[in-house]
Amino acid sequence: MRRLLTALVASASLALTGCAPASDPSAVDAAGLTQEDVARMSLHEEFDRYHEHYERMQQVLAAAQRRVHDGEWRWVGGDRVPGIGGDGVVPLIGSTTENSYDLRTSRVWSSLDAGSDRRELRPMIDYFEDQGWPWRERTLGKNHDVWAVTDDGWHIQYLIVSNGNHALTIYSGLFWTNDGLELTEAVGGRNDGEYPEESRPGEYPPFPKWSDPIIRPPKI
Repeated sequence: MRRLLTALVASASLALTGCAPASDPSAVDAAGLTQEDVARMSLHEEFDRYHEHYERMQQVLAAAQRRVHDGEWRWVGGDRVPGIGGDGVVPLIGSTTENSYDLRTSRVWSSLDAGSDRRELRPMIDYFEDQGWPWRERTLGKNHDVWAVTDDGWHIQYLIVSNGNHALTIYSGLFWTNDGLELTEAVGGRNDGEYPEESRPGEYPPFPKWSDPIIRPPKI
């Protein structure tokens, strides 16, 4: 089930992704920074910047979750490590897998009585309209989804699967980094890799601190 939901969420976003053309020094990332701005940052500063994006992602997720289901949501996977850059829901001129990253997180809950009734999208659409965010609805075979973009550029997808599962995914735009691998190791190395099977909106493991020891990979 987890593999199917991941594939559905991924396929639903393909129409919004794209390969970046040649580099443009003036291109700003999802936080409004250029590569030159980021080049002046230390790894520690990039780590803290990533942490801020991560916390914002969790806020966007929890607010959307609460509008449709206050109970337990199943995790699709961990979400503390930066995503591979290059492509994203919003193209960034000059971005590659080495100089950019994004964030995304997904949760799932089930409403077996509802099946694939597209009316199940209505509470989320009402939420988007209450916020004044642009949104669009689609039908994907027997499944239905709705997309919206927050005022600060986060993309929200709510997917109703024909088996009654409801998948909520939050996507960021792309962010510049001086070294994607180095940032991933800085975050992932301080991350125990554990995440819950289920959690209520707003519940997630604490983000590591820069002062935490590197534990992954193990010290030799």
